[in-house]
Amino acid sequence: MQIHWHNPQLFSKADRENSEGRLEALAAGHSDLIDVRISAKSTGHHRHGGQEVRIVCQARGAELVAARSRPDAGLALNEALDAFEREVHSLRERRRDGRSQRPVPPPHLGIIDRVFGDEGYGFILTDAGERVYFHRNAVRAPLEFEELVEGQRIGLNLEAGDKGAQATVVVPAPPDAGAP
Repeated sequence: MQIHWHNPQLFSKADRENSEGRLEALAAGHSDLIDVRISAKSTGHHRHGGQEVRIVCQARGAELVAARSRPDAGLALNEALDAFEREVHSLRERRRDGRSQRPVPPPHLGIIDRVFGDEGYGFILTDAGERVYFHRNAVRAPLEFEELVEGQRIGLNLEAGDKGAQATVVVPAPPDAGAP
């Protein structure tokens, strides 16, 4: 992680060292924080004081921003760091929650009944015996519309369409899905 200061003269040396220590402790054992920019500027704001501190961090897959305005740059920096730490912990918590959840398999299974490649649509026969329409845009990776073959086992999500049920998502069938 790299730390860049803009207008560092607005902070005491002790404030800068303390801030860098807090940021390094926050990054310890993680590789998600890439580049941190701390900037300060004087503002003419009459209520929140004359110093605004803004922390912008490029993190893997996200940009985190925390800003505070106070009469003293050191106080604004400390409060901005508190807010930034909360943002980092929140980002890490969301990532941890996302990794622990397994993708939910599609609620329906079926086989490809017909594919009209030139026209970009086809039909699926569900395990419940219903014939449903699907458009090429419903096909999700790793499947490719152009490579679908009749009789291929798939998973799908259904939604009511203008002319009956239609597949909104078409994905490979789960490996443990038996034959229809």
